[in-house]
Amino acid sequence: MGGDLYPYYMPQKVYLAESLRVGIIPFWNSLVGFGYPVLGESQTGALYPPNLILFSTFAVNTAYNMSQLGHYLLAFCGTYFLARRWGLQTGGSLLAATAFVYGWFPARICLEWAIIGGAWFVWILWAATAYLQTSRRSYLLILSLFLGLDLLAGHYNLAFITLLTLIPFPWLVPLRQQTPRPNVHENETRSGWRRSILLWIAVIGGFLLAAVQLIPTWELKTLSQRQDVNKIFAPTYGHLPIQALSQLWMPWAWSAGNGTMDERLAACQWLRVPNATNQVEAQLYVGLLTLMLALLALLHPQFRRGHGFRSPWGWSLLAIGALIMATGWPMELFPWLPGLNFFRGPGRYSITAALAISLLGGAGLDAVLQRMDGKFKSRFVLTGALLLLTMADLWTASRQYNFGIAPYLGRKVFYAVMLDGPPLKFRDESPLRRYFAEALLPVRIYAPGANLPTLLGVSALPVYLGLGPEIYESEIMKFDFDAVDDSVIKEECERLRKFGVTHLLLETALPPGKWPVIARGEWADRMLQVALGKQTPFFLYELEDSPGRISLVDTSTGQLLSNQIRHVILEPQRVRIDVDCTRDCTLVLRDLDYPGWRLQSPHQAAVPIDGLFRGVHLTPQTSGNSQQTVEWVYRPRSIFLGMTISLLGLAAWIAGVVWKGRE
Repeated sequence: MGGDLYPYYMPQKVYLAESLRVGIIPFWNSLVGFGYPVLGESQTGALYPPNLILFSTFAVNTAYNMSQLGHYLLAFCGTYFLARRWGLQTGGSLLAATAFVYGWFPARICLEWAIIGGAWFVWILWAATAYLQTSRRSYLLILSLFLGLDLLAGHYNLAFITLLTLIPFPWLVPLRQQTPRPNVHENETRSGWRRSILLWIAVIGGFLLAAVQLIPTWELKTLSQRQDVNKIFAPTYGHLPIQALSQLWMPWAWSAGNGTMDERLAACQWLRVPNATNQVEAQLYVGLLTLMLALLALLHPQFRRGHGFRSPWGWSLLAIGALIMATGWPMELFPWLPGLNFFRGPGRYSITAALAISLLGGAGLDAVLQRMDGKFKSRFVLTGALLLLTMADLWTASRQYNFGIAPYLGRKVFYAVMLDGPPLKFRDESPLRRYFAEALLPVRIYAPGANLPTLLGVSALPVYLGLGPEIYESEIMKFDFDAVDDSVIKEECERLRKFGVTHLLLETALPPGKWPVIARGEWADRMLQVALGKQTPFFLYELEDSPGRISLVDTSTGQLLSNQIRHVILEPQRVRIDVDCTRDCTLVLRDLDYPGWRLQSPHQAAVPIDGLFRGVHLTPQTSGNSQQTVEWVYRPRSIFLGMTISLLGLAAWIAGVVWKGRE
């Protein structure tokens, strides 16, 4: 637990797993806030093939661990084979893979996208390198597939960084030539442009394969807090301060001692962009031995030519460019550039620098081993020793030694803490989950932990989404439960009722007699307590006179007719409500009236509620049957368009595979 694991990813994965087990791929999440489009927000990874297999087969915590560990292995293998493609030998490739994967990844273990995106990062570069070296277009098909999978996994930032890293590749990777050519420079330039064009056609193919997710994301972007750069969305948040580059050669100055790394980063003021950062986004370390070997391979004349690494200076320039991007200054100076104004966390550009330094470190090891030519046993022993020292170094640097934070030494890895009993283990025994399951109508609670309380099976506020409907970042979504002034309390309660909140689940008790609530006692819930690091119980209140998430209102009097709501079905793509309608009334569903939600019956009139929610006007039927059914379905054009493009892209990709197979 820690970081974004439970406020963000685990609620999404539980919702995905429960939907898959009843045969539904969820396109809409109806529990987080007023709902949001799953494919648009993207990080559920609802169409990512490994997710479909893992979360439909295994328990959620097991599936999540298998995904993370599997992508670690995928990244390690990808880095090894990429290093081999660039001319490194076995020893250097193993060092490069170890330094990169176990240097850059561990600090980001609380960010699912970093592990998955980092794995595809190296495999996409491998496919591009293989094509540029051999001119075999089958590697372009592989590149398209890998990029499509990367995008379907749901976090586009590392994919964008991957594409930027690819830009100079056609000129960095030498084409293997069979015969010399007379005008080498001119021919190589032409070849570079030709190979670049084909490479980017393959990239377009990857985008086509993932269109089913990309197009809904673009739709959500136009309705989200990321419509433009503002105080809510600052692209330079999560940068790598220039002073923090000293992590590369003295990590102990940042990860050890009395103060936290976050405090040290906050103290970095020299040439700093004006937004905050954190220790995960600003982490960069690949091992001291790796750095020394990289400098040796690059600068020392006796070792500079003692390895087969191609384009060492090109990779050095890539590393420098990535570090400049990681400082956040390009986003600060050129916020209008495409891509730079869409993502936060420029510190993530350090992934390219970490890979470049790791490859150079592997080249340095190869150069050292080359000087020991003929001494296989000595080379084997030296390689093993350096790998063990590097592993110990990286393991030590990734741990924070706050004794007492977890049962064993080194179980805190930046924001994440390794637990023997993760919160999901206690979900089935949650008393609050059982209590809410007995409610007659769907419950919406306001509780700490952002999306975490949706694990109780209820709709919950507030909301934490990287890309979500703009309302979730609005000031009207914030409440002051410490208020004692009657007018302030009245205003807060009116807004809570407007949003359909029925219950409050708070960490501290409300002022006695001040709030119009019914106390439902103190509750010890181990799942929430473990997830929030809390030992004391929660205070549960029921808000008086709340219309709730679903209500039926007399059109003429405004009177609530909740006892006339007979049956409710809430599914990811469908909401069905049966009501008794004996007079003109309005059925209100306080879920977002988002593009794509449509009434099934053409005879029912949709009524927007507060400019946010869904409603329908009902009149008594002439047949004398008072029961009516209202059904909304989620069928957005963005998903239909994206699915059509993805299927066409998949058909073209399969045709390419068949065509290559017949050559």
